[in-house]
Amino acid sequence: MQPKTLGSALKLMVAAAAISAAIKYGGPYLALPKTLPVMVTMIASPAVVMAALLWRWQQRSSLSPTLKDLQGSPPTAGLKDLD
Repeated sequence: MQPKTLGSALKLMVAAAAISAAIKYGGPYLALPKTLPVMVTMIASPAVVMAALLWRWQQRSSLSPTLKDLQGSPPTAGLKDLD
């Protein structure tokens, strides 16, 4: 694994652990009503936060492909003169 990839994976694990700890230890101190919309928000928010962080890291990362990389060159392999 490349050092840059390893660093990104480590950042992701630390962020996930921090969110988990915040929910586990900070959740009981919140005086929230026990209704369905509140519960759904609490369940979905870690996934939404992590998705946003991953998207942001992908946009800033030099490891993500650029539009030029995705377009590539026209396929010429296998085309030979028929003469």
